[in-house]
Amino acid sequence: MIKSYRKSFSFQLLLLDGAATVLAWALAYFIRFEMLRGEDAAGWEMVFLQLGFLALFFNVFFLNLNSLYKDIRLRPWYKELFSVTACVIQGALAIVVLYYFVLPFRVSRGQLLMYLVFAECFLALFRLMHRNHVSNLYTRGKLVHRIILAGCGEQIIRYVQTIKSLPEQGYRFLAWADDGGLAEKYGIPRIAGGGIAAAIEEYGPESVVIGYTITETAKTAAILELSFDSLVSFIVLPEMSPNFVGSTLDDFFGIPLVKINQPKEVFFAGLLKRNMDIVLSFIGILLLLPFFILLALIIKLSSRGPVFYKQERLTLDGEHFFMYKFRSMRVFEDGRNEKGWTTKDDPRITRFGAFLRKTSLDEFPQLWNILRGDMSLVGPRPERPMYVKEFRKKVPAYMLRHKMKAGLTGWAQVNGWRGDTSIEKRIEFDLYYIRNWTLWFDIKILFLTFAKGFVNKNAY
Repeated sequence: MIKSYRKSFSFQLLLLDGAATVLAWALAYFIRFEMLRGEDAAGWEMVFLQLGFLALFFNVFFLNLNSLYKDIRLRPWYKELFSVTACVIQGALAIVVLYYFVLPFRVSRGQLLMYLVFAECFLALFRLMHRNHVSNLYTRGKLVHRIILAGCGEQIIRYVQTIKSLPEQGYRFLAWADDGGLAEKYGIPRIAGGGIAAAIEEYGPESVVIGYTITETAKTAAILELSFDSLVSFIVLPEMSPNFVGSTLDDFFGIPLVKINQPKEVFFAGLLKRNMDIVLSFIGILLLLPFFILLALIIKLSSRGPVFYKQERLTLDGEHFFMYKFRSMRVFEDGRNEKGWTTKDDPRITRFGAFLRKTSLDEFPQLWNILRGDMSLVGPRPERPMYVKEFRKKVPAYMLRHKMKAGLTGWAQVNGWRGDTSIEKRIEFDLYYIRNWTLWFDIKILFLTFAKGFVNKNAY
């Protein structure tokens, strides 16, 4: 009964989405043709019914297409609302396309616009109310997802800690086999002798979660054999401690493939990121060109040497490119300006160069690198090949930062990890950025870059 009720949550969402769509469409029609009365409403009734049915169909279609009828525990509320907004817009666009190219009757643009606003509000409101209702049930211990644990690998420990910190998600642990002494620590009954089959009969769980170490794969296989003769779902938490930037599961002609340290393939979002780079870098170059000319004149008059300074760096997939900056160092015949890290009060830096570095103005010629495609506005800062060879030997997972295109600014930079600071902390923030990348994360970093200013105590 509990399982069937939980499964009906998707059906409840379907009904709520339908009610929200119908309410939004009817309210928009009422305001447009009853309250405003801008024109005779005669003849619009059939259009209202036909397009209302299309609006309902497209909303449900796109919501299902975007996996919005799956378990609410798998998606944070703000991501759900963002996805709902995108689905309603997609549905409205589909109606517009049909209106212009297929449908034999005309549509009130005013009603369609009002419907779009109302549908966004009603669907978001109804889904938040439903989410709150379900979370309250879980918090009170009703309709919970009952789990038996097996193994004591690193992943299952993280799994238990995460669920323990989120009681409103509705998961409850019944017992733990092969716990390695951890069951008592987390207040979970221990299954003596690892009798999973008996525990399934005794507790009647909905899932058995298996999390052994790599060296105990035989135990995993033995438990999975029980799945042949059981209706309980079995979930394996693979031991992937070297997994720093994410993993994906693919199917190769029926063979499951787990790709480690492979960022998610997000073609459309990646295309938007590149377009954003092109547009903003082009606008930046146009707007700042007079300022660039002024800086170039000051650099030329204040010290001997070229205006621009180029240096070989590494970007996506370890590709080499030349990164451009405004020159901030003196030019030495023996190449001293190329050697070693820049330190505080470095004698190689010119007086005006110190100002450029402190305010990060020396970085702006990289807008040209961004326009060319060598770099992105946001990403891990590029490093010189000589230092990459050194750091990859000392810092675990250092090379994984090249899984994304190098950036003018980045998550590490806006958090203060730039200049002569900890390489380990920079890598930690770079890998977090790659693992959690979205277009909105890029926009957030850009806003933080401007909000915190370009002046940084570690920039010298």
